Amino acid sequence: MTNQTTTQEPSRSVGNFQNGDNNGDYGSDHLSLVLPIYRVVTLTIIASMIWKYAYFIPIFQSYAQLEIIDPFFPRPFTSLYVLAGLYLAPIAFGIIALFTRSVTLLRVQAFLTLACMFGLCIHQGSYNDVTFVTCLWVSLWCVWYTLKLNEPPEELLKKSQRFSLLIISLIFLGGAAGKWTPGYWSGEVIYEIYFSHRDFWFFNFLRNQLDSESLRNVATLYSRVIVLSETACACLWLLKPKHGGMIAIAMLLGITFLSNLLLLSVTFCLMGLAIVAIETPRWKATATNP
Repeated sequence: MTNQTTTQEPSRSVGNFQNGDNNGDYGSDHLSLVLPIYRVVTLTIIASMIWKYAYFIPIFQSYAQLEIIDPFFPRPFTSLYVLAGLYLAPIAFGIIALFTRSVTLLRVQAFLTLACMFGLCIHQGSYNDVTFVTCLWVSLWCVWYTLKLNEPPEELLKKSQRFSLLIISLIFLGGAAGKWTPGYWSGEVIYEIYFSHRDFWFFNFLRNQLDSESLRNVATLYSRVIVLSETACACLWLLKPKHGGMIAIAMLLGITFLSNLLLLSVTFCLMGLAIVAIETPRWKATATNP
């Protein structure tokens, strides 16, 4: 009798993780297992947005000093106040999501963040910034995840890991597609943007150590490595999640610390998805412990 009860206890515990009803009552145990991953991704979106403050300060100053209107954009998407709201709302609601256990509120936060990122992608003051494109895709993952919170934790983790790698691969594919040009393959574009004058430790070091011809040769090699590596990373979704996530983090950190620290606004949120991919389930130990 005692052995039978002990054997069935884990099954009842795992079953409790997925209990819920139409009112969104998922149970404390279930939420304790599925929310940490979501909070990590939300935190990285907040980090991406906060890191972008250096971009918004001069934008806000410019809009405050003179009226900038392009007839291509609808009137609301030329407004400074709309731009400020689209920027600040995801941060504010993201902070709330880090602490709430209300599934309804989490879904509202996810949809609102997605809408704000879309707005930033089409606003006159921010449409040309890749930060909001990557945050848009990560916000789409957040919406999907909050709609799947009722699924068993192990099943949800497996799906979320695959979806995370798929989004990361798509971002790398877009980056690679834009670089398969003669200018990038020759290194001329990278040389003009970074190697010739960019005030960054890596490029300053190379300029101090190399002559002009050698610097151009290194720029060509650097550019081709970027093109080929981003192309290869477009296939990360084919790998095991843990391996794909680790490669993604290494690639994103390399791009950032060898190019421009401002790129952290682009890579923070993607690293959040990569962390999801390498996440190890913890509920198995919870279910088997007496």
